[in-house]
Amino acid sequence: MAIADDIRSKITTNIASNTAFKVSSELPFDSNGIPLYEKNMKTVYVDDDIESKIQLYRTLDQGEVYQTDTIVNAYLVVDAKNQPSDIETVIASILSARDAITGTQINESSVESEIEDDYITYTFEYNITKLS
Repeated sequence: MAIADDIRSKITTNIASNTAFKVSSELPFDSNGIPLYEKNMKTVYVDDDIESKIQLYRTLDQGEVYQTDTIVNAYLVVDAKNQPSDIETVIASILSARDAITGTQINESSVESEIEDDYITYTFEYNITKLS
């Protein structure tokens, strides 16, 4: 199972008690690159994994140790004028979805917000590093 799938599943569980929000199983962009999260407010969209793998070192027995860095982005748009009263709780719940990924060296999440017209777009970034 991909890391993005685990994060999507954990977000669904974390915000299940808040019926105003939902999580989409679709990718955040349509085939033309148009963001779906702008059309469907209060819906969290999780993008695919962006993965890079580098060899850290070779062991004495010629084995190899790799570091795999994975970035997953998620998106949420809400009305800037009429924000939900519990938006901070929802944001915290989405950020804590990083805990779904275990056995990691680095397991971080962050959020940025951007206001355009009457909409606030929250962009969540999960940074996961594993050694193998």
